[in-house]
Amino acid sequence: MIESEHLYIHVPFCIKKCRYCDFYSKTDLSLIPDYVTALVQEIRLRSQSTVSQPKGNAATVYFGGGTPSLLGPRHLEAILQALDNAFSLCRQTEITFEANPGTLDDIHLKSFQGMGINRVSLGVQSLDPTQLSLLGRIHSADDAVHAVEKVRAAGIENISLDLIYGLPGQTEEHLIRELDAALDLTPAHLSCYMLTLEPGTALHVMHERGKFLPMAQSDQVDLFRAAAKYLKIRGWDHYEVSNFAKHTSLRSLHNRAYWQMVPYHGFGPAAHSYAVKSDTDGSAAYKRFWNAPDLNGYINALKIGDLPASGSEILTLEQRQMEYVMVGLRTSMGLDIRTGQNLWQNRFLTVFQSLMKNLENKGFARHLDAGQRFVLTLQGWMRLDSIVASFVERI
Repeated sequence: MIESEHLYIHVPFCIKKCRYCDFYSKTDLSLIPDYVTALVQEIRLRSQSTVSQPKGNAATVYFGGGTPSLLGPRHLEAILQALDNAFSLCRQTEITFEANPGTLDDIHLKSFQGMGINRVSLGVQSLDPTQLSLLGRIHSADDAVHAVEKVRAAGIENISLDLIYGLPGQTEEHLIRELDAALDLTPAHLSCYMLTLEPGTALHVMHERGKFLPMAQSDQVDLFRAAAKYLKIRGWDHYEVSNFAKHTSLRSLHNRAYWQMVPYHGFGPAAHSYAVKSDTDGSAAYKRFWNAPDLNGYINALKIGDLPASGSEILTLEQRQMEYVMVGLRTSMGLDIRTGQNLWQNRFLTVFQSLMKNLENKGFARHLDAGQRFVLTLQGWMRLDSIVASFVERI
């Protein structure tokens, strides 16, 4: 039995690569059957290679990609059965399935719901035809609306919508209209991401050739503030820089595990994992490891019973401290002072107290829970990168 209770499955297939996306994916859909066979084998082999533990229930499963909605019921059932054998899925397990509005099938959705899929994350990205074209999406705004209707008709109410903002020419008024259109679909959750130019993407290449001029970062930050304020007025829970829930009970349990630095296991090409193991001297070793972004190599290795090519690193104390700060400051829970004291051998307050006081005086942060948590305000989140850099300088 694998120790982790949080599981990520990377489905590396897309009909077409979007212009902004740098996630690993391929467009040769004929490889899906071989991929699923290899994935089931990887889950089985890695389950057998770990020390047996008392069997509990997996807390979360997240199918990401790529485009997981390109999988058919037979393939999804094989994957879920392999996960159940290794982790024991149950009715309480949050099972999230990413989907592209242009690749959803009504009958498949009903089958997926019957298999335990209870949360769907729809890559809407925009409800504006011009923006969808610029982003290179294969669906229309109407497709997105119909996709929500299909998911709900299949009996899945926990629906999250992904939106991208900060495209050239976008104004605050335009963004509010986008948010209103999204809220009219009554989702349970919104993920609102600022457009960034990632190296190797089509938009990045267009920018280098002078064919795409991104919005100034200061203007993007203004849109972030506008979106956050508007959704707060509408009663939404802004629990992480880019994430909003209709109610605190509808926060993503899977993503929260990442933000709390809880161990998790990733399966599939390019998937990452994080584990805490006992070192030879009895101390804890914090290890991150990942599969190579190579679909053919992944399939070929597992076909002969080998685990796929991978890389790994043991996190130093300084790396763990930096990640604690970088991840914690992104969330509405902020930094837990007691955890910080443990991580810094009782020196957290000594190292950071003056910085935290300065940020609080400027209105960028505040202390909560009788001073036991340090949380950034909206004004602080607008300066997140520079604030994180200030903490990192002191590590």
